[in-house]
Formats: sequence, C-alpha cells, structure tokens
Amino acid sequence: MAFTGGNRMHKPPKPDTISTRQIEAFKAIMETASVTAAAASMHVSQPSVSRLLRSLEESIEFDLFERRKGRLVPTPEATLFYDEIQKYFRNVQRLAHTAADIRALARGQLRLGAFIALAITITPAAIKRFNSAHPQIHISCTTAQSRQIADLISSRFADLGIVDPIAVTSAVRVERRWQFRCVCIMPEGHRLASSEMITTEQLLNENMIGLEQGFLSRYAPGAELYNALSARLRIQVHQSIAACALVAQGVGIAIVDPFTAKHCVPNGIVVRPLQVPIPFEMCIISSPETPLSVAAQQFLGMFEEELNKVCQDVEYMTSYFTPERS
Repeated sequence: MAFTGGNRMHKPPKPDTISTRQIEAFKAIMETASVTAAAASMHVSQPSVSRLLRSLEESIEFDLFERRKGRLVPTPEATLFYDEIQKYFRNVQRLAHTAADIRALARGQLRLGAFIALAITITPAAIKRFNSAHPQIHISCTTAQSRQIADLISSRFADLGIVDPIAVTSAVRVERRWQFRCVCIMPEGHRLASSEMITTEQLLNENMIGLEQGFLSRYAPGAELYNALSARLRIQVHQSIAACALVAQGVGIAIVDPFTAKHCVPNGIVVRPLQVPIPFEMCIISSPETPLSVAAQQFLGMFEEELNKVCQDVEYMTSYFTPERS
C-alpha cells in the first residue's frame, strides 16, 4: 500500500478499471483523514477500506497517501483527483435533482397542436388546468389545419394534436376519438329559434351561410343536405368561427360544429340541433414512434375531463356524444 511513501510516478492511468466503491473509499478517507473513520462512515471493516484504496492505487498507478507520524497525508495527485471526484458527485446530485424535477413535472415542455374549433374551446380550459398544476412546464400550442398538425406530430415537432380524423394517416397514432353532431345556429330573435329541432324543410326558406362543401359532404346525410341547400347559399366561409360571426350580424343562418357554436353563444346567436344527423368528429393524435410523456398523459386526461364537463352542461352535445378510444 502507498502509505510508506515512495516513487509516485508510474505508468499512464487506467480509468476504465476504477470502480464506484473504490472512489467512495478514497473520498471517505480524504474527508475523514482516517481509514478507521472512513470504514465507519461506509459501514464496512477497516481492512475492506484498505483493500479498496490499494486496488484503486493499483488501477490509477500513482500513490494517493503518505503516512507521516501516524497520519495519512494526501499526495498532490490525490488532491487533484479528489477535486475531480467532487465535480463528479456534484453532477450526480444534479442528476438526482433533475430526475426529481422530471418526476414532479417541474421542468420540460408540452407541445400541442389544435384545429380552430378546439383551439378556442376545450383546449384553453385544459391548458389552464395543466398550467396551474405544473407552472414550470413550458407549453406551446399551434393552431393550424388538421393536416398541418398531423405533419407536426409525424415529424415529432408536437406531442399531441387535436385534429379532424380526415388528417389521420399511418404516420400518427390515435389516442382518443369522439363523434358529435353538427348544429344549426341563427341570430337571437330569429323565427326558427322557437323550434326545438331544425328540419331540412325549414332551412329551404333561409339565407344560408355555408362552410366548404367537404365539411358537410363527407357523410351521406350531409351531402344530401348540402345539395338541397345549395341554391340558398349566399355566402361561403371556411371556418365555423367565421360563420358564427356572420350569423351574429344577422346575415343568415349556418350549420357548424357544436363547440364553436357554444363558444359564440354570448355573441348573440341561438343554437339548435339538426334533424339530419351530420357527424362532427375529432381525435387526439400522437407519434407512434415515441411513448407519451408524463406531461402529455396528464394533459390528455385533463382535456378529456374538460370535454366531459361541456358535454354534461350542453344538451345538444350531450345527446349526441359517443366517445371512441382507439
């Protein structure tokens, strides 16, 4: 063992042969200045610590201590080595703190994408809840068309996407899927506002604000209704939010998704169910290449809870709510 002093210059070190236990023994001796005290702190015998130190010196091929008048005196090389060990243990401690932060969702990010109908309704409430629970998580939410959001998911630039199922391909994984029914909206005070349900015959005499043909014509009932109302289409828009704004101005009536309709009720519109069952579907997608993060899983749960709240509070959505999980 190196306690006797001697030539401390040997061959180049062999760091790949150093064990964690050897490092712990050396660190304990440096901090207690005694093999006996080091053994006590490690809950092992004194000979075990001596063996660990001896094997460490053999591995690194230079002496770590000299014994002077019964005391262990660290060599200059030992002091340099100990400084590096301290850095190592500080890094390990940082890793432990990082792991704790990740476990507690105290750091990280959540990247979302949502098409407009859900970006203005359920998503904000879910984001608010998630942010309140985990204020250290950075949240980004991109509002775009469903196919663009699907591209973000497949490219792993977003963790969760809330989209129209028409955008779903083999490049994404469907986490949740729901189907609702479109509704009819009209200005407050409109003569149809007294009806409990709107029929096709009632719509034939109205000025219609139409969404793009693909919105209604994807399903047979919607295609038939679109053809029946085509002569009454005075204005055509591409988003339900735009149709709601025009209806609020008294321009006409429209058929839109139930979420945008609910959002715009305070703006002066009335919502009524349609006799013709025109589905409105949405789903939440993720990348099939990576598991959902803990943050994404928690947001997904909060989103579903907020969605359930709305469906319980609003009769025309509760009646036609049929969740599907893929």
